[in-house]
Amino acid sequence: SQGRELYFAGCGGSLMVKPLNHFYAVTAYSYGMIVLNNPIRYSKDNLPSSHGMVYLPDVVQCQFGGDSPTGTFSELFSSFPTNLVTTSGIEFNQDYTESIKAFYRTRINASIGTLLSMLPEMSEYYSLMTGRRSRAFPLEIVNANNPRALIWEFHVGDGAAQPTRESVEKSFAGFEITERFGKYVIPVPAERAHEVKALIYSDISGRLSFIDNPFFPLLLPEVCLHFLLNHIYSCIMRYRPDEWGNVILNEVSTDTSLLTRHYFSNFERKFLLLILRCLSSYMPSVENNDSKTI
Repeated sequence: SQGRELYFAGCGGSLMVKPLNHFYAVTAYSYGMIVLNNPIRYSKDNLPSSHGMVYLPDVVQCQFGGDSPTGTFSELFSSFPTNLVTTSGIEFNQDYTESIKAFYRTRINASIGTLLSMLPEMSEYYSLMTGRRSRAFPLEIVNANNPRALIWEFHVGDGAAQPTRESVEKSFAGFEITERFGKYVIPVPAERAHEVKALIYSDISGRLSFIDNPFFPLLLPEVCLHFLLNHIYSCIMRYRPDEWGNVILNEVSTDTSLLTRHYFSNFERKFLLLILRCLSSYMPSVENNDSKTI
């Protein structure tokens, strides 16, 4: 209930204070996800009290993993030992246990730009505003034409834009990778689908994206990405109010202001759907990019 009220307060509030409400909304929902999903946490009372990540004001980045203090973020990250991928009648779980182990071995710094570049809903806008390539690429998973075995083909790219070959090879280690019509094509037997180490996000309409993962071998659940972004934005708002005012009043650069506004617009449309996906077996999506959900 607290998370819901904070979220709606953020949606209805001014951008001047929006990040703080949304960060605490994400935090409140994170407690529920941790208690329900984390195999070693059974109540909020036994959770560490810190945020579990650090804001670095000098470089405007967040730091997490490795020997960073444990807390809400690290507990949230550890609450996803598997990741459910579902599309067009195909459904499988990825094994995230090696990613969780790597999290506690690796300290990572991440900037706002890197995190925004990973969001499927931001891909075209990010490329347009920054002139840099988005890390989110279309992904289609289809049944291969093989009468002897159930094999799924992962088609990465859209025929025009592709992630780096190195990223694809890391994500599909042990599988054959070919190129066809400007896309990477990777056949994966259904019984080995859990071995796929690709970072796969689903946009608000349920379309899949392959993320050119800057943190490999960590596989960052999308809800964790929003935790990090809202924490950074809320820290800028609280500790550098003059700079935050310059951003939202478009006195820094038009690109920065528009990217910030576009992020929060997309966050507010998707967040509750994302929470339901994390807490249940439902995969709600928005039909035809309007307000009707299915």
